[in-house]
Amino acid sequence: MKKKVLVKGAEKIFENINKFNEKYDTVLPQSAIECLSSFLNQPEFNGPNFFNPRKSFQSASVQFALTSLAAFRSEFNYIIADTQFVAKRITERAFIHLQRLIIVDEEIKKKWVDAFNTHETLCEKLGALHLLGHGVWAFKADATGGKTDLLLSEPLPATSLVESAAETLVLTEWKLVKSPDELQTRIQEAKKQAEIYGSDVLGGIELRNYRYLVMVSENRLEMPDDTLINETTYRHINIAVKPGYPSRESKRKKSK
Repeated sequence: MKKKVLVKGAEKIFENINKFNEKYDTVLPQSAIECLSSFLNQPEFNGPNFFNPRKSFQSASVQFALTSLAAFRSEFNYIIADTQFVAKRITERAFIHLQRLIIVDEEIKKKWVDAFNTHETLCEKLGALHLLGHGVWAFKADATGGKTDLLLSEPLPATSLVESAAETLVLTEWKLVKSPDELQTRIQEAKKQAEIYGSDVLGGIELRNYRYLVMVSENRLEMPDDTLINETTYRHINIAVKPGYPSRESKRKKSK
């Protein structure tokens, strides 16, 4: 009976790994994809009777499944040293996409310029809406260390709603930088607010080891290096509402 339960458990794990592979095959590194493919395509797993063996073969199936899973776990964890690789990559892509949208789309650029000239919270909301389109549910820390929804300015909704709609949950702090001289001050303000947050794991989808300090400025700003504190990396992101094209800005700087 115990062997049969173990085989069924292995089958469930196999199904979940297969779903993970299908969902993230476009963002995982090639070495991780190859590791997954090698594990999933083993002929033993794809045989018609492996997960429903006759009693005389249950021991062999259990032993092979457990050995294969242990070997796969060791190799895959080595490849994906950061277990939150996928969540971080999706988040980074969302910020890059946002800046490029502002560069090429005049309508979106106007919305960001208006928000920049109006109030910080409008930039938060626009940013959170864009991130959600990439599967990133952004939140900020409240005064008690809890989570506040950036769009609704209220406590984060139920876990089930977040998990059903988002790939990852990410702490962000947005600040307006009206002048380059303000940059360090705004970064420190954002960092201080982010440090209030008492991290917990929301259904396993929270990007726990990264916090994003987003500096919204008129022109592009050179961001300082990331800061690592107690195993948490504080990422410094610049979103410029009038960025121009990088090559043109580079020429302007050289001509000065």
